[in-house]
Amino acid sequence: MTLWTIQPEELYHSIFETGQYVCDPKQILMSEFTEMYDWLVMQMRERIGEPPNGVIYPVWAWHTQRSKRQKPDLRSERWSNGYDGEKFVCLEIEVPDEQVLLSDFDLWSIVLLNDLITETEEEDEELDKMYKSLAPKRQLEMKYENWKRVFDVTPLNNSWMRRGSWIQATFWTLKKEMIKEVRFFNAVRHKGLYTK
Repeated sequence: MTLWTIQPEELYHSIFETGQYVCDPKQILMSEFTEMYDWLVMQMRERIGEPPNGVIYPVWAWHTQRSKRQKPDLRSERWSNGYDGEKFVCLEIEVPDEQVLLSDFDLWSIVLLNDLITETEEEDEELDKMYKSLAPKRQLEMKYENWKRVFDVTPLNNSWMRRGSWIQATFWTLKKEMIKEVRFFNAVRHKGLYTK
């Protein structure tokens, strides 16, 4: 399966020295999402198999952007990665299908918000009532079962939800031999751009 991953340029050079890249848990900046990432890891173990020794979290890549299977547009990527000239690469990679778990980017945002995924406003109200009526243990079970909807990447676009336009991929290890093409770019976003 062809995928594209955006990574710091130094990571790309490191892959050629070590032969592979695995996610370093110490580099994860958003500890408030540990529950969600741990749930994803559990799903990956069930769906694509156990990680190699020492691997805790997956590598992320793009499968689809803006409903198209094509390499990311670096004109927009340079605004959404890093700051002030930091160097990045967009790697086109080939990963065996059975080693990849696809999920919907927009629905993953709902998971990160610790909310339930619903397809309509009516379903949202119904599930919310049901969820609130449950004991805490059953709430957790319901939530984790509901989150599995993130793996449905079938296109859907209604007044309540959009699905299938942005599809992300996770896999355990990025190996040097998976890299098929490299594009270099520099970030242009300024650090103070979005602060008050």
